[in-house]
Amino acid sequence: MRITVHRGTKQIGGCVTEYESNGWRLFVDYGEQLPGAPMSDKHLAIEGLTCGDLSKSALLITHYHGDHIGKIAEIAPELPIFMGKISKEIAQGLSAHMSHVSEEQRRIAEHLDSVKTFTAGERFFFGEFNIMPIVIDHSAFDAYAFCIEAQELRVFHSGDFRTHGFRSGKLSAVIEKCVGRVDYVICEATNVNRHDATLMPEYELQREFEKSFRKSKYNVVYVSSTNIDRLFGLYHAALKARRPFYVDSYQKRMMDIVAGRDRIWGKSRLYRYKEGREPIELHRDEANFRINDKFKEFLTDNGYVLIARAGERFDKLLSEMPDAGRRIFLSMWKGYLDKSGSAYSPILEKSVGNDYEYLHTSGHCDMASLEGLFNILKPKAIIPIHTDAPRDFASLFSDKWPVILLDDGEPFSVIRDSGFDNIVAKIIAYQVPDNTFESLENSENLKYWSIDNRILGEFQCWADADFVLRHVEYAPKRLLAYTIESDDDMAPWHYVVYNPDFTINSEYNEGGHEPGGNNYQKEYGFSQGDKILAIVDDVLVPCEVVGPVSVDFMRSNFDKDGYRNEEDFQKYMSRLWDWDWDTVVVHPLVKIKTEFGEISSDTTAQRIYLFPYQELKI
Repeated sequence: MRITVHRGTKQIGGCVTEYESNGWRLFVDYGEQLPGAPMSDKHLAIEGLTCGDLSKSALLITHYHGDHIGKIAEIAPELPIFMGKISKEIAQGLSAHMSHVSEEQRRIAEHLDSVKTFTAGERFFFGEFNIMPIVIDHSAFDAYAFCIEAQELRVFHSGDFRTHGFRSGKLSAVIEKCVGRVDYVICEATNVNRHDATLMPEYELQREFEKSFRKSKYNVVYVSSTNIDRLFGLYHAALKARRPFYVDSYQKRMMDIVAGRDRIWGKSRLYRYKEGREPIELHRDEANFRINDKFKEFLTDNGYVLIARAGERFDKLLSEMPDAGRRIFLSMWKGYLDKSGSAYSPILEKSVGNDYEYLHTSGHCDMASLEGLFNILKPKAIIPIHTDAPRDFASLFSDKWPVILLDDGEPFSVIRDSGFDNIVAKIIAYQVPDNTFESLENSENLKYWSIDNRILGEFQCWADADFVLRHVEYAPKRLLAYTIESDDDMAPWHYVVYNPDFTINSEYNEGGHEPGGNNYQKEYGFSQGDKILAIVDDVLVPCEVVGPVSVDFMRSNFDKDGYRNEEDFQKYMSRLWDWDWDTVVVHPLVKIKTEFGEISSDTTAQRIYLFPYQELKI
């Protein structure tokens, strides 16, 4: 499988991710870039998506937000597009509402007519891909993550998600049941550097609105009309506070699409209208809302909660409504009012004014939620997208999880371990030994460490393995080495151990390492009595070099439990690999007992896993 993030490795929004397997291409999301994104007017020429052969390509849409779906008008009509059923209907409602304003929205609406839909938790197939849609919680209703499988590799594509929404409680259980362990995670990291992001649970936000609506008779809330959970939360808060709840025809349509239809998380009372208390739809006379004396009198007596949008139409309506003690709330990202930011909206600022209260919570997850996700999925590595701070993401998570930092357009190619004839990229780090290790003798009070081996994947060529090692961050304070290991029918033939700076520590090439061979202990690098660090039985232990392995040493080990005859010894010798001879006899300076037994006073360590002695700190 080849994974390419065409856009989104260093920006929020506008992400495009490609999965390719034997000529079949599966793309996830193709949206508008957010204001301020680099090269925001750049048209992407992507083979299989916007140009070239489309016969083996398809597009998955995680949700209906413009930064995920907004560029589908550029796609040829014959390219299959898949999204959730309710998500499609909401997107159609949005495009229909905006089509009179934007030609692009009209073309999006045309594309949406032919979009295919899928069902949460039900696998479907496209070419070589097996796709499991997992419904998640986000500020968009009916949003999805995907478990994508091809060539026996499993990748989890998170989409945008959070764990503090109304419908987040079952997310971990759903992922554990429907997905389980995967090879790689492609993960949103929106909030990694947004330290001011509000992460209040939606139910707490609803309670805060209810309290405010009880205190104030007249209330106006500016909120996204497609933030369905927020709209329903405000609706129920208004009912409990005994305030009439007003929306315009577009907002009502968005709520009607969902009302009484949610079956994804079970039958939820959140998405039901109370009989006789549906949201009250504002009516219009051509350009403006209809308001008369009788309506004003009703508002004066009963109060109101009005869901407003920025612009002259609502501004005019509000100027005619009773306003004594009126409270105005902003319940969307505050960046829209930041004059120094690229997303600044002067229209919103004019409508909201200066005297407003900020009551909002993010549609994206916090870092603890990401950690919980990774603990369930246990990937070999994580690739962050939908973030403007990928290195900050790596600094947060790379002590526990390898993080692959790609640039836009860089392909990451990996295969499933076939058990033979493959190339493996690996990271070797050290860590404090667990309780299965016991120090039996340590007169010099020397430290030793257990080995943390992380296999990043199996690859078809050396260049692909080298690529991932040069793009990964893992355990920067504990990093010992990188390795690339080539196997030929399960037997090693070419290993390279790199230092953290990618200089070569040691190298093994198959052939001639047995006594008398041309390469016997070639580039040995250490002398008898040298103090070194050696990996022995998955322990990084201080040792003294005794010397190269020999036939006599092999015989002494063979006879350790009592003398055995020469014929048996020769049979034993004939079964040894060239790899077995490329070892060095070392004397551990700490006597250690592991779960496999005591490490011998004199033992062997693979030559390539010998390192100059140094004091390592954790």
